[in-house]
Amino acid sequence: MTNKQTLNRRQFIKRSTATGALAAAPGLYAPFVHAQAEPLKIGSWGGFFEEVLADKLYPEFTAATGIEVQSIGTPNGDAQVVQLAQAIRAGNVPLDVSALIPIPMVRATNAGIIEELDMSRIPNAKYLPEVQGISESTDGNPNGVAWFFYFNILVTLQEDYPETPTSWKELWNPANAGLAGVMAQPEISNIIDITAATYFGGPDILQTKEGVLEVLAKVAELKDTVALWYRDEAQFQNGLETGELPIGIYYNDVATVAQAEGIEIDRIFPKEGAVKNPAYWGISKGTALRDQAHEFLNYTLDPSVQSLLARNLGGGPVVPKDTTDLTDEEWDQVSTSKDTIAPAYHLYTDWGDWTATEFSRAIS
Repeated sequence: MTNKQTLNRRQFIKRSTATGALAAAPGLYAPFVHAQAEPLKIGSWGGFFEEVLADKLYPEFTAATGIEVQSIGTPNGDAQVVQLAQAIRAGNVPLDVSALIPIPMVRATNAGIIEELDMSRIPNAKYLPEVQGISESTDGNPNGVAWFFYFNILVTLQEDYPETPTSWKELWNPANAGLAGVMAQPEISNIIDITAATYFGGPDILQTKEGVLEVLAKVAELKDTVALWYRDEAQFQNGLETGELPIGIYYNDVATVAQAEGIEIDRIFPKEGAVKNPAYWGISKGTALRDQAHEFLNYTLDPSVQSLLARNLGGGPVVPKDTTDLTDEEWDQVSTSKDTIAPAYHLYTDWGDWTATEFSRAIS
């Protein structure tokens, strides 16, 4: 490898901003002024995501609707939910809208801090897929809408794999002994879900703990090929750059940035399916800006806004391809028309402690 640059999401946003990729959605919303004493407070994960949204999306939303926005960076995972729950229970609503990935969304729902949605206020939800498009409360009512998809894919260095693999089975290939990198947290790598799809016909086997243990026995075989169970994506990135880890599981958006920066890797959506996860918008219980929050959710689901987000965030649109103005090449960078793997989230919520213990036992 000749390119040893350190890649990160901040470099990607700087490049995207410089090219003016995120422009205003053309004439979709007639501006009007809301009676609004305070701005709509929207929380998204600090760093890359918050920077993109604050710099580009929110100003365009304000221009289109007259709704002022205050951007707030948040942590991800349990810390995000704990902080929000503590504030709401103390009578404070620090965020009107929050970006939540599936497991924190489940925990926020169980904590009773997310509003049920009035779907009549979100007509653009008609574009959402039936699977993973809408999050539901414990009562089965909608309480979140997906606004982008992110994918775990297989990546390989072209120099080491001139014939690009097509299956997740390559991770188990004895020829790759000591060469692979996989995320250490099972809820992040979704290696259990990948194994079930690759060797057991899909997620049905994960409905019982006995079945999960059978899958984990196959996961344990990865000890022969996985050299690094990584928690920081920079660790695996460095392994790719040096050639020490020429194969592994990676985020598609980050892999796309790596390609753009000159690292010669193949991004592979395996035949068994890439792992597909949604990011949801949730509205905080007790918000005084419920109407404005619904309008924001609806705005982000417009196909033209989805196209613009795809070009900047590198995530997959939640609307059908033919409703966007993305070219085939742009679509293939951020999404796929192939089958995908939807994680069995109960493994990481209802059975979270048990799954973590058994996974650690399997790979140790």
